[in-house]
Amino acid sequence: MRRFNELQFWITTELCLCPDVIKRAQLLRKFIKLAAHLKDQRNLNSFFAVMFGLSHSAVSRLSRTWEKLPHKTRKLYGTMERMLDPSWNHRVYRLAAAKLSPPMIPFMPLLLKDMTFIHEGNRTLVENLVNFEKLRMMAKAVHLVHHCRSHPNCEYRRISLILVCVLSGSEQSLSTRSPAATWAHIQPLRVIDRQKELLRLSRDLES
Repeated sequence: MRRFNELQFWITTELCLCPDVIKRAQLLRKFIKLAAHLKDQRNLNSFFAVMFGLSHSAVSRLSRTWEKLPHKTRKLYGTMERMLDPSWNHRVYRLAAAKLSPPMIPFMPLLLKDMTFIHEGNRTLVENLVNFEKLRMMAKAVHLVHHCRSHPNCEYRRISLILVCVLSGSEQSLSTRSPAATWAHIQPLRVIDRQKELLRLSRDLES
């Protein structure tokens, strides 16, 4: 969860600290492309972190920056944004995730929310008898995690490489950058998680 929040606010921070509108639009486009890569790789947890960072009010209000995006990129973002719809208990996400084959990384905050709701909303003992219905619901949630982990695939080692390559603008560097160098590059993320500070930076960029 800490890494999820760090990645989310890193996206927002990088955009709010980029003073040039042309470069900021290029960075925004790369972040959208990154989200698309993560979705294609079935890393839905990081996909949501990136999308939450892009949909932050400090970023969404940067109208001049969004206007400089190609129509195709804005359309792609709009399509992916529908996955964030929380209505009907995240129905859009749940239907999309159900169609994916493992391995995949689910949206962990929602999974934890489901398990917390099951645990706190149902008694473990009913009239001194074990509430097996509650245990079945918990088992179903745990089974989802096991299902997502089945059929291990070495492609997940490429996710951190893809992140760096998208930001650098060159996917050819996949073959030249070592995994250790990539991992070192993405560890020290610049993060501002103070809402007022992010909004101030955003207003200074485009008042």
